[in-house]
Amino acid sequence: MKTLGIIDIGSNSIKLIIVEIKNNSYSEIFHKKFQTRLSDFVGRENKELSSEGMKNFFGIIFTFKKFCDDFNCDEIITVATESLRQIKNSTEIINNISNSLDVHIRILSPSEECYFGYVSSIPKDLKNYVHLDIGGGSVEIGLVKNKILVKCVSIPMGALIITNKFHIKDGISNEEICQIREYIYDKLKNVLWIDECKNLPTVIIGGSIKTIGRIHQREYDIISNIHGYELSYNDIDVLLEKISTMSLDEIVSTTGISKSRGDILLGALVLINSLILYLQSPKIIISKYTIREGIINNYIKNN
Repeated sequence: MKTLGIIDIGSNSIKLIIVEIKNNSYSEIFHKKFQTRLSDFVGRENKELSSEGMKNFFGIIFTFKKFCDDFNCDEIITVATESLRQIKNSTEIINNISNSLDVHIRILSPSEECYFGYVSSIPKDLKNYVHLDIGGGSVEIGLVKNKILVKCVSIPMGALIITNKFHIKDGISNEEICQIREYIYDKLKNVLWIDECKNLPTVIIGGSIKTIGRIHQREYDIISNIHGYELSYNDIDVLLEKISTMSLDEIVSTTGISKSRGDILLGALVLINSLILYLQSPKIIISKYTIREGIINNYIKNN
């Protein structure tokens, strides 16, 4: 039996999962998440993580390393995505963490990030579909044919990026939604094979879509596992219309979600709404799994 720690450094949060691996399967024994918003500490001009951001980042990795040591982890795999890809002084940060804490951060390439997301969430009953990973800093789009990931792309327009770029705070107008949609469409049109993704079911992973799914379940008194839960474009559109005029406090009190998730909910909704409309997807399937589970599955396969 092996004990494995996975640290996932995202733009919106940093997460730790510790699992026990035995007989080619795993069970989770611990998890922890810190809402970090690393991108809030990145300079607009120099694209470097500030000293305050470094201090916060170091403190979280230090804490996670201690958790891993307490659970006697045989190995710690630490990965970063758009959160560090966009930061110019990422090498300095990585070297500092490695030398001080003996934690070695690997920045995933966009294709690796998409692959690990895909590996985590292959549905049994779908052969051809689109895989979407909605993160804080980026969106990964994967085209799956006969259960094989054949094409993928990463676009730096995650829920947090959209929220900050368009200054979404208390409510959003139809005109602003159209403006954001046009921005998203322009990004999608640069993907040469994007039309191959149209009219296919969409499997979506990430914290934002799970939040949206739980809000939908609460709205209609549906008791169901979030994994495999299905939504339509209309479900997303109705929710967007409902909360588009709400302040952050109203969103939190109405939906029951935390402020740290609520303040990017509108950005996430407009992003997902625009993606699904552009792709003309007949249905959305929510997966509770993420790149962390994909990395674990890949680790088991290769060890």
